[in-house]
Formats: sequence, C-alpha cells, structure tokens
Amino acid sequence: MIKRPLTVDETADEVAGVADRFAALGFRARSDLGQHFLRTPDAADALLERAGIPAGASVLEVGAGLGTLSSTIATAGHPIWAVEQDVRLRRHLTMRLAPFGARARVTFDDVRRVDLDDGLDLGSVLVSIMPFDPKLSTGLIRHIFTCRRVEYGLVVVPSASAGALTACAGLVVEEVDGIARSAFWPPAPTVLRVLAIGRRLPCRS
Repeated sequence: MIKRPLTVDETADEVAGVADRFAALGFRARSDLGQHFLRTPDAADALLERAGIPAGASVLEVGAGLGTLSSTIATAGHPIWAVEQDVRLRRHLTMRLAPFGARARVTFDDVRRVDLDDGLDLGSVLVSIMPFDPKLSTGLIRHIFTCRRVEYGLVVVPSASAGALTACAGLVVEEVDGIARSAFWPPAPTVLRVLAIGRRLPCRS
C-alpha cells in the first residue's frame, strides 16, 4: 500500500513522475485488472493528439488509473468521464481531477456495471489505456461500443487484442501508432498497439 498520500498540490515536476513514485512507495499494480500506469504527461499528450477529438466533445476514459491521461484530456478543455475499478486510487484520482470541477466526472466501478447511455453525450469519444490482458481489454471495448453514444475511440491495447478486435463484425479497427512498453509502470509485458476504432456502417442494398 501507499505509505503516504500523493495530492494534486505537488509541483508539475513531481506529478510527471507520479507512477514511479507510487512504485517507490510500495504500491502494487493489480494483475487481475491488467493494471499498468502511464509514466509521463508527454505520452498522454501524444495520445491526445492522435485521438483528434472534436472541440468540446465529451470523452470516456476506462481505467483512469493515476489520472495522467485524464488530466491531460481535461486540461485540453474536454469534459471527461473517468471510470476506474481500483478503489485504492479513489483519493488520488479524485483529488487530481478536482481542479477541473464539473468538467471531470469520476466513477469507481467496473465499466460493465455502469449505465453509459445515461451518462454520456451523443458523439462521445473513448480514449483509454485498456487493461494489458488481451481477453479483458477486448471484452471491455466490445461492451463499450454497445453504447450508441460512443462514436469512436483511440485505445492502447496489447497486440493480441488488435487481432481480436479486427475480427469484430461491427467495428472498423485501424492501427495508427505504437507505444513503448517502458512508457508504463510496470513495463508492459507484451507489444502494444494504438488503435483507432469506429463503427462499421451497415451495407446498403
């Protein structure tokens, strides 16, 4: 467990290494959640740029973790709904997103138990670092896209998930980038893919 709290009052330089600091303080990532944390805001900036989110569009982030990507998205002016299952992160993630007020909503639950249709705007965008467990990440993404309010997404997944998602009849999947395993703590155990995901349009007769 964490030996002392980390808060949003830290300096920017300290926050840049927050994942490494959690590691140094004895925090243990949960393997059952496929848990790996983004280490730097630079990587979050690159993902946000790749996502190409329209101005003012709402964002859903699943597996918000330590809030590195969440805070980058909120800083860019997008309303964000951050969903995180690990309640150990409640204090840190809530405090990290508190400065953004109503623009940042945080829910601690398994996203499969959350009513996304009730909480998202039409045209919302999924931007997430998914669990680094291929079966879990594939299942979560397929579930999220049953919500018609999610228009498209940019996700980081293990490479095995990329193949499984490509085979999904209702989705269009394109690999748009890669990301280093070392960008995460703990380091990713497998090759990662950055995927753009949209809905396949129905064929017209």
